[in-house]
Amino acid sequence: MKTVEIEYPKSAIAILRLSRPKSLNALSWELVEELHEALDAIDRNNACRVVVLTGAGRGFCAGLDLRDQGNPGAIIEGLESGPRAGLLAQNRMASLIPHLRRIQQPIIAAINGPAYGGGLALALGCDVRIAARSARLCVQFIRVGVSGCDIGTSYLLPRLIGASRAHDLILTARTLEADEAERYGLVTRVVPDEEILPAALALAEELCDFTPFGLFATKQVMWANLDIPSLEAAIQLENRNQIMAGSSGETEEAARAFFEKRKPRWSEGR
Repeated sequence: MKTVEIEYPKSAIAILRLSRPKSLNALSWELVEELHEALDAIDRNNACRVVVLTGAGRGFCAGLDLRDQGNPGAIIEGLESGPRAGLLAQNRMASLIPHLRRIQQPIIAAINGPAYGGGLALALGCDVRIAARSARLCVQFIRVGVSGCDIGTSYLLPRLIGASRAHDLILTARTLEADEAERYGLVTRVVPDEEILPAALALAEELCDFTPFGLFATKQVMWANLDIPSLEAAIQLENRNQIMAGSSGETEEAARAFFEKRKPRWSEGR
């Protein structure tokens, strides 16, 4: 892959790095395709437990690459222009957000600099977000002549920070500094620039203390219950996963580890 890198500092943790640093990792069609490919590869890797998503160089992702938007034929063979090509290409790019949610591993967004437009959408699609002091976040779509609602932002942002603040950010396209993003609850912590990747990896290590199925089931239920119609339905989904987890033998290992005052030794691949 030319525009995306996958690095495994240890078998249980993947660093997924957008790698177009000269353009602040702007979303070209090639990057969109390679990011889909990378997510599929990581999802198939049962040894991997947690993913850190970040950008190469001095930015996370500057949003859509406007120099590349007139060429959806780069990913849609035989369709160079027109509404059908445009809609198919739009769907392909927007489907990155549910793809982030769908893979089995929790994803930590390590926001190292600007996260604008589609870049912010990628961060919103992750399970946890931490920011470098230099991070800047902006729903910039309305600034480039289209609707301010794009790539899942109008769905995710109100659920993360509330409808009132989401309306403000989407309608005005104003830029959030890292500290304000933390106050809004858009990111959970802000760290010095040089500590962003170490902080994300330390958090990933914490998550690796839990069972593989427990991590997967927690991610699945948290996202599913954002849309579920009732408390009863939410509890039923929780109950199903708890029974599945309880039948894995891992709860017995957790109990043994507690009484023996050691870390649990989880079964890999379950």
